[in-house]
Amino acid sequence: MKVKIYVPDMECDSCSTLLKKRFEKLEGIGSIKFSSEAVDISFEENKLSTEKLLQTIRDAGYRADIHPFEKKNLAERKREFLEKKVKYEMEYRLLKYSLAIFFILGFLELIAYFLYFKNIPFFVEKYRWWLLYLNISIASLSAALWHFLSYKARVTCMLGMMIGMTMGMQTGLMLGSVFGATNGLFIGSLVGLILGVTAGVLTGKCCGIMGIIQGLMAGLMGGIMGPMTTLMLFSDHLLWFMPLFMAVNLVIVWGFSYMIFEEMVENKEVTKAPISFFKLTLFSIVITAILVMVMVFGIKSPLVGG
Repeated sequence: MKVKIYVPDMECDSCSTLLKKRFEKLEGIGSIKFSSEAVDISFEENKLSTEKLLQTIRDAGYRADIHPFEKKNLAERKREFLEKKVKYEMEYRLLKYSLAIFFILGFLELIAYFLYFKNIPFFVEKYRWWLLYLNISIASLSAALWHFLSYKARVTCMLGMMIGMTMGMQTGLMLGSVFGATNGLFIGSLVGLILGVTAGVLTGKCCGIMGIIQGLMAGLMGGIMGPMTTLMLFSDHLLWFMPLFMAVNLVIVWGFSYMIFEEMVENKEVTKAPISFFKLTLFSIVITAILVMVMVFGIKSPLVGG
């Protein structure tokens, strides 16, 4: 018997080699021919079944079906997102959690201002915009990290590298840029590098050492590029530039969550294990509190008025 199985997650020769080794261990397997996003297999029907072949591929972390997978375009995805709230339960929670964390952080910072910071000269003038961008960064990045960690699934090497790279780069770039403007290149690079590398490794490890290395490199690059960007623009309309800069970064972070659902969750065997909103909020508050202390009381470069 012959069957064509569609495997959209095959991205390179190593994927084909991995699956071929698994097929060759099955009794009754015949010829195996790989093509773009599919594999043609002949096998002895009395010893092997199509379902067994499908499960073998899925156990390796790839989507598999005898029918082609069709990716929805943005318009189709939007329509389904609005109509099928049960399917997108975690994504609705993602939106709610990110907005809630943003407003909670702003409220707590307002209280902290009247209790601790109002006597610091020119505090509002110096920090208001950068606290806003800090809150936007923390709310969006922590929610994206929560969304990724909420799903337990097998991840292909290519997808895992993309995950580690995106989170490492965006964490380092967004947070590093804020501290580059308030504290200078040293503190900005330190904050961006430490948090970027941490986020990159934490997410990239889902596919092993290649994802970890990708996360490390992205965190290193983003952590240094972020503060360099704001420092170079510090005396050249930086506050005009920041809304566009932050908007593009947000598109990338939200695109990351879109990618997680489309490539890691949809049509795959996944387990939902979300972290509670309380733990997510507490994590965000603690990180923000530490970063605000660094922003206000940390070393400042003469280039930013230190």
